[in-house]
Amino acid sequence: MNLRRKSKKGITGIEAAIVMIAFVVVAAALAFVVLNMGMFTTQKAKEAIQTGLEGATSALQVDGSTAALVSANSKVDLIAVPVKLAPGKQAVDLGVNRTSISVLIADENIALENAYAGAIYVDGSKVYLSNTNGTYDITANLSATQINNLTAIADYISKTNPSGPVVYVVFIKDVKPDTVLQNGEKALVIVYLPSNYALGSYASISIEVRPPAGAPLTIDRTMPATLPANSVITLG
Repeated sequence: MNLRRKSKKGITGIEAAIVMIAFVVVAAALAFVVLNMGMFTTQKAKEAIQTGLEGATSALQVDGSTAALVSANSKVDLIAVPVKLAPGKQAVDLGVNRTSISVLIADENIALENAYAGAIYVDGSKVYLSNTNGTYDITANLSATQINNLTAIADYISKTNPSGPVVYVVFIKDVKPDTVLQNGEKALVIVYLPSNYALGSYASISIEVRPPAGAPLTIDRTMPATLPANSVITLG
């Protein structure tokens, strides 16, 4: 009697193929998850590094020599530091509600956490002061043609009768008239020192500008040995 055996080879091959396909699908899914997590982690690491760099570097930089105005009694009563945006940085709001500026005069035991009194900018023929009391025109006291004149600026500030050192930011190159420093613009950080706080020879001063984002910009300057009366000198 000739009995025929049923072959199961075809079924076994299909099962093996199904198992293999299942392994491939699972492996592909795991690979996708791993790659996706790797890309996510890389992106987060990049963002963390970028945030760290932004926090470690200042959005501002000194743009040129610091000037000092020497009074008739051979003492410095005004210091002007030119600043602009650092390369690659976004616009910085230098308004009094967004930025703070501290002043340290070790020789006189003076440490002012925030001596910032206001920002001055030109809009057409008018000069505006923006401070904690709002924004208003001061053209009668400081004209648009005097915005670069340190003597005129010192005279204007002195008429406000400050009780101690005060700081103003004066926009001398303003693409858009406001308190925001943008690319292509330039401003002077003005530190005014009343006569009883004026700096003599070898006196040192430290100015720290703290913008809304990024590290503070610190300017340290020492007065020279010779201070010619009624002159403007450079402090480097």
